[in-house]
Amino acid sequence: MRTLIAGALPGAAEVETLGQARDPLEILDRVSREPLPVLLHSSKIDPQMGRCSIIASDPFLVLRGRQGRGTVRSRTREFNFEGDPFKVLRAELDRCRVAPVPGIPFVGGAIGYLGYPLRQWTGARSPHAPMPSPWMDLHLAFYDHAYVVDHGAGLTHLVSTGMAERGPERRREKQRLDLGRMRESVERRGRLAPAAGGGASGRVQLQVSRESYLKKIRRAQDYLEAGDIYQVNLSHRIEVEGDWCHPSLYRRLAATHPACFSAYLPYMDHSVLCASPERLVKLSGRRVETRPIKGTRARGSTPGEDSLSRSALASGPKERSENVMIVDLSRNDLGRVCTPGSVATEDLCRVETLPTVHHLVSTVSGTLREESDRIDLVQALFPGGSMTGAPKIRAMEIIDELEGVERGIYSGSVGYFSFDGDLDLNIVIRTIILSGRTAQLQVGGAILAESDPESEYQETLDKAHPLLELLAGSEGSGREGIEDE
Repeated sequence: MRTLIAGALPGAAEVETLGQARDPLEILDRVSREPLPVLLHSSKIDPQMGRCSIIASDPFLVLRGRQGRGTVRSRTREFNFEGDPFKVLRAELDRCRVAPVPGIPFVGGAIGYLGYPLRQWTGARSPHAPMPSPWMDLHLAFYDHAYVVDHGAGLTHLVSTGMAERGPERRREKQRLDLGRMRESVERRGRLAPAAGGGASGRVQLQVSRESYLKKIRRAQDYLEAGDIYQVNLSHRIEVEGDWCHPSLYRRLAATHPACFSAYLPYMDHSVLCASPERLVKLSGRRVETRPIKGTRARGSTPGEDSLSRSALASGPKERSENVMIVDLSRNDLGRVCTPGSVATEDLCRVETLPTVHHLVSTVSGTLREESDRIDLVQALFPGGSMTGAPKIRAMEIIDELEGVERGIYSGSVGYFSFDGDLDLNIVIRTIILSGRTAQLQVGGAILAESDPESEYQETLDKAHPLLELLAGSEGSGREGIEDE
């Protein structure tokens, strides 16, 4: 079935729908030799949050930036910029407007990540200068064609805008060629190659020692007692040396830790393997939704222990306090860009169960003001309050002081800006970054005045444990051989 969506906007998308939900990992494998293939993956199928997966490749424009400088590179132009990258992103997206297609969330658009360092362009101050991250602060590639797999409806949509070409005739010809190539690729017989082996060959290296992390928690509690903040999220980084086949490792991650907001971004110098359960923000039309996660308990080893862990989380005063504080922060952030009176808490402190942990999750929604756009929305919410604390600005200052090293991609967002004006961004947690022979992950937790430092430290190790097991390539080895810096 083919549909041409036309309208008064500069662009129109052509869509061909196949009557089967194809395997996103298999589609990614088919396009893996094309430039910059990416996957936004609903590896946990959910009617609301995890309905669709998106696969794209061969972008016509790439926007990258770091420390206030960046480049825009396309097939016809290239320029450098300095200053606010959000302004550049807004300008480039405005050049690529396409009419919405009912029932399809992504009709071409920008896919990639917004790193935590972009906080400096959202009102954050930086009196402390943490050691810079080696990764880009911003990496977004613009795709004029994509596969959209609707797991709920059991359909695969082939979408093309021809945006890479100028003029209606050349765009229509590009759409026709794109759809033909995509149809041929997805219908070609074949199966995924067996997952390659490989694993950790060196010891797990904590970049912050246990004693140092406990000291940072106690220092944070000094700020809490002084009234500077109500909550702060402190994290630390872990590195592992080894040999991994990046796509195979992601396939194992998706299989063992399915999540609604997973992603695989295999770039030239690093790969981002994400199994995030947390949404920063979704914009559909003018409706806005954010789903902060705060409050975590490890799952029990028996059904009885697991039920007790879930119940303890649901009734735990500390965890509920963590969550409610961030809900209040999210309501305040949305209030800056949403219609007065439209911001509402739809779901408060609901327990969600993942393979290794239980979480408390809340949902806050609103209606975006007519005078605000999606870049205003992102700047109002970014970075997610669950990864900073409250008040957000002061909490980020304390994070810079105590962590001392830039978080980079961790705590930022991965997702898409669709050419029809919608967006969906996650929060980068449960994520491995591979570069050379090094795998990097980061874990943290909310610190309150009543927090027990030892328990908070153990919670970070509980969060790291399943990813370390995955990197080791065997069960039960994730906590063994951990070395302090």
